[in-house]
Amino acid sequence: MPDTRSGGRSSLFAGGLIIAAATLNSVGYALAEPPATTTVTFDIPAGSLADALDRFGEQSGLQVAYDQDLVVGKRAARVAGQFKAEIVLDQLLSGSGISWSYINAKTVVLQSIPAATPEPQQVDSSWRGQSAPGSPKPAGVTQLSEVRVTASHWPSPAGQVSDFALGFNKSLLETPRTVSTISGEQLNLQGISTIEDMLRVVPGTFTTTRYDLQGGINVRSVAADVYFRGMKRLTFQGHARTDLVAMNSLEIVEGPPSPIYGMGAMGGYVNMTPKSARAQSGAYLPELQGFVEASYGSYQNRMAQAGLGQPYSLEGKQGGYYLYALAENSDDFVEQVGVRQKIIQASTSLNNFVGPFRLESGVQYQNSNTSGSYMNRGTQDLVDHGRYITGSPLVSLDSNGDGRIGFLDEHRNSPVVGAVSSGNQPLLQYYAWPINAATGMPYPLGQFPVKAGIPQSMLDYLNQHPEADPTGQLRVQGAGGPLPISGHLPAGFVLDPRTVGYTQVNWHRNGAFERRQDADVWLYYFDLIDDANPEFTTKNQVFLDNLTQTKDSYLPYGEFLDMHALEDKLTVTRRVPALLLPAWLHVDGSGSLRYRLTRAAIISSGDDFDYRQDVMGPNAGRLYPNTSFWNWVDNPSYATGAPATINRKSSYDEFGAGMMVDLNARSGTDLLAGGRWDGAQASGRDYQRFNQGAGTPAAPGGWLPYDSAGGWNSGTSWSLSLSQKLPYGLHPYVTIAQSARVLDDINDVLSVPIINAPGGFVGTSHLKEAGIKASLFDDRLYAATSVFQQTRTDVAPPSSPAGSAYVTRTRAGGVETQLRWAPSKRYELDGYALYQTSKYLLNSQEMVELNGRELGFKDVTDPATGKVIYPAEAFLYGGRTLMTIPPSLLGRYSKRTGDPERQFGLNAFALLGRGFGFHAGGTWLSSTYLDRLQSVVLPSSLVFNAGLSWDMQRLHFKLNGYNIGNELYFRARSTDASNNMATVLPGQRVEFSAKVDF
Repeated sequence: MPDTRSGGRSSLFAGGLIIAAATLNSVGYALAEPPATTTVTFDIPAGSLADALDRFGEQSGLQVAYDQDLVVGKRAARVAGQFKAEIVLDQLLSGSGISWSYINAKTVVLQSIPAATPEPQQVDSSWRGQSAPGSPKPAGVTQLSEVRVTASHWPSPAGQVSDFALGFNKSLLETPRTVSTISGEQLNLQGISTIEDMLRVVPGTFTTTRYDLQGGINVRSVAADVYFRGMKRLTFQGHARTDLVAMNSLEIVEGPPSPIYGMGAMGGYVNMTPKSARAQSGAYLPELQGFVEASYGSYQNRMAQAGLGQPYSLEGKQGGYYLYALAENSDDFVEQVGVRQKIIQASTSLNNFVGPFRLESGVQYQNSNTSGSYMNRGTQDLVDHGRYITGSPLVSLDSNGDGRIGFLDEHRNSPVVGAVSSGNQPLLQYYAWPINAATGMPYPLGQFPVKAGIPQSMLDYLNQHPEADPTGQLRVQGAGGPLPISGHLPAGFVLDPRTVGYTQVNWHRNGAFERRQDADVWLYYFDLIDDANPEFTTKNQVFLDNLTQTKDSYLPYGEFLDMHALEDKLTVTRRVPALLLPAWLHVDGSGSLRYRLTRAAIISSGDDFDYRQDVMGPNAGRLYPNTSFWNWVDNPSYATGAPATINRKSSYDEFGAGMMVDLNARSGTDLLAGGRWDGAQASGRDYQRFNQGAGTPAAPGGWLPYDSAGGWNSGTSWSLSLSQKLPYGLHPYVTIAQSARVLDDINDVLSVPIINAPGGFVGTSHLKEAGIKASLFDDRLYAATSVFQQTRTDVAPPSSPAGSAYVTRTRAGGVETQLRWAPSKRYELDGYALYQTSKYLLNSQEMVELNGRELGFKDVTDPATGKVIYPAEAFLYGGRTLMTIPPSLLGRYSKRTGDPERQFGLNAFALLGRGFGFHAGGTWLSSTYLDRLQSVVLPSSLVFNAGLSWDMQRLHFKLNGYNIGNELYFRARSTDASNNMATVLPGQRVEFSAKVDF
């Protein structure tokens, strides 16, 4: 995709420049160097020579033309201070074997020092790290076959450099892993603002949702780690929005983190660079610069953002700052959901803050206030035909008339029979998987015995209130239907026959069960960096991440969450001096020491009864007293509300050290190896909390005593990659890796059962990956194909307060291909294809949820017409049911569902002239199962997006259209245990934005 940085390298033929260079070379004409009397403030960090030349072009105003092969693999030392441009260019090229000369007053061209120059023997320019010292400026210029020009839009797709993916400064072509980048220009141009949008350009980032809150990111079917400027963040899944609008760029690495980063997730990790990271750019801006932007779109989508930066000098030291702010007040595709958020970023960079160390420091604050939603009462009929089962609960549970249902209200109006337990509650019942008496084997799903009749509790109620069954057709069915383990289905489960029926759904009326999800997130970073000498760099990073959240819902579930992480990481890189190595070998090394403290506390209550609400019912499908519950946040009273059922805190310290070595041979063979050891000291506490699955119907509930655990675990991580440079720009590679990970939950909490688990609270995952990357057609086409297999072991807390932790082990594998083709600076085409599968190898607690029809309830029909007057599902939509998959059927239901197994994406961009640009793209996703038991299929989808932009000096306008075909498509939940709910993705929408630079 386009990179519109003012100093990007293009992948174009600079025709006029080439002709001029060739002509001057043929006649031996020497250009006089124009005077460069202006002194400019430079701040160019150490790194690859190509990046340094980009920065030089930005800061000097000069264009630099060169053949890309001339600079591949070469590095430049840091330059900071006020200098003439010529002096800086000399310093950047010192020791590179490259000279420079002027083409005209604004353009210089680079070339190799002629062989006659008395320098050490030249080597293949693609041999990373080998160079010849000196940089004289000859009078003539040699002819170039192709040039790269800074201050142009398009870099070479394969030449983009990543210093994050594995901790070494390598191009994407050289990195032996699957890596994708999204530039700030891509984020802005294509309107990539949410996690859902990432899938347009990055394969494998399909992210199932947790109550439609787009916070977490999945890579290769599992939750990924998120980094902020190279430092690991807290978990955001289901807690706060991750807003990509505030980011300057994204880098997505598939597979476990580099051993120098610490323990982490197997699927992959995402590094986010914020817009405030431009503070370092501010150090060399000539004056105050900034922008203001506003956007408006469908569903009252309203957002404003602004940024500004400026250089400054402090006691003779050069520095810069950058400020950024965002405010959003939007509605949503779902009628009852809104998005209110504020983001503020501030950062500063100061050279020589302490000795040679540069300071990079900043802060970000975000307030995310939204609510969650799903389309409930999901069935295959609903997905395929939009036919929704309407109906309100039969029995009113709000007995005291206070407008909501409390814990005791449930027991008074939907009483259970027998002792209250985890599986015997007024609105939660466990069922046993039915067994075929003839074979002794469990029935497969879809073949459960169908049992006529209605629940006894429903029959009793209708006999007492015949007006609720005016035709008598329900009562004539008699008592029957499948029974839960308790032998009695409470009355709160069934829907009122007077309200039950079928209707066409309005997809905008998803159930907004969480009325408020208010999260405050702030972070702070303080980095000291010495990279003046690229041969030996030191970086110490201190990072503080914090999240506090209040979740107030209309369900019994309410939550207060408080999470904190403090990390200090010291990283040192060292290039082994050439004098100590044979001429054919080049060695880089990197090591890190890391300490991280993670503390989290959660107080929550109740359960989720998501199906009671009729989204197509009266009052536009909104909630009313018999579908609204008290929770701990609003009313923690046992008498009238819902006491806290979880009151938990944990803390764990991680101590670790890791190192990596990169051995690069002149033959093009590269061996990248690393290892890491981490230890973790954990403590967890469960304070006194309410146990709603205990007691008797007359005195339900009880209290669980204080419990605690502590312990020490450790784990090892390692990575080994071998790659080879071949002719025609081919780079095959193979990688194997192991990664350790602390098995905390989505709240960053280590619970007592997990700390006490026999296998410990540190898990291990493994990766095998092989691939080939290529840079073809004069570096205009970058292509990468990989095949992978990864296994992951987890320990999860029990569903019952008295239970033990259970183990899950999964394996995922697949093949993916990416390509980026930039035939000129005016056009670019990106595409990807992915096929992947994932399955459970082990899951010791297989709890799933079924609806009434699947369990064996029978439709009630009108005998005269045969018309269904009471669907089988309506017998259970007032509550929830759970059952355990029998061991003999686990093989049949071992597939992990929710992620489409086949994914394709294609995006194109074109500059049309006169400042106009156009982009278009599409994403195709195969059908996928909504649930573990494969009972509901979410259909395949093909979604198109397109946009038009116009840029004229400081004015920038864009109009984007999303899902322009108005495709109806869905996403599964983050859990595959239920088929009753799915997220409906937004339909056709547009967004217009205007931006002014100053």
